[in-house]
Amino acid sequence: AGLQLLTMLETKIYMGRLLEFYTQSAADTMRGIYGMTQTIFNMPCAFITPITISIIPAITAHLAMKNNRGVRMVEGSAMRITGLIAMPCAVGLFCLGEPIMLLLRSYSGEKLELAGLLMALLGITGIFNSVILVTNAMMQAHGHAVVPVVNMFIAGVMRLVAVYILTGNPNIGIVGTPMGA
Repeated sequence: AGLQLLTMLETKIYMGRLLEFYTQSAADTMRGIYGMTQTIFNMPCAFITPITISIIPAITAHLAMKNNRGVRMVEGSAMRITGLIAMPCAVGLFCLGEPIMLLLRSYSGEKLELAGLLMALLGITGIFNSVILVTNAMMQAHGHAVVPVVNMFIAGVMRLVAVYILTGNPNIGIVGTPMGA
């Protein structure tokens, strides 16, 4: 619920800021391009979610048996697998942002350039997003379920401030939204 609220606020903020410099039609086009890039950006996270689901009971079982070595082994393996998935995905999205968007959507000209730039920026954040997903699961397994929620709230507020500042600059515009991530 918190993530949905933050996403809704983020959209309201960047659309309000974009309308200061662009027409409604141009701002809606940018929002659509950003939405499409977010859909592609979320795909690598779909591969990370099964890792997070499977490590919680594994870590909890080792904790119940007071097997700290087993806990470290599961956590280390989860982070390595996450890196093996997230890093190539991030590099691929960063390097191939424009071709991916051209393949999936018939953007051309400035729209394709914007989509490629947004995809490249989101690709970089994919690594961090994946690590956050796995570490949140680890914290839950250790019984610290409140910590990720508090961290998400703090990071969300900081992100909203960054989006407000960056998208308010006409030279940055919608590109400030993934930069704020």
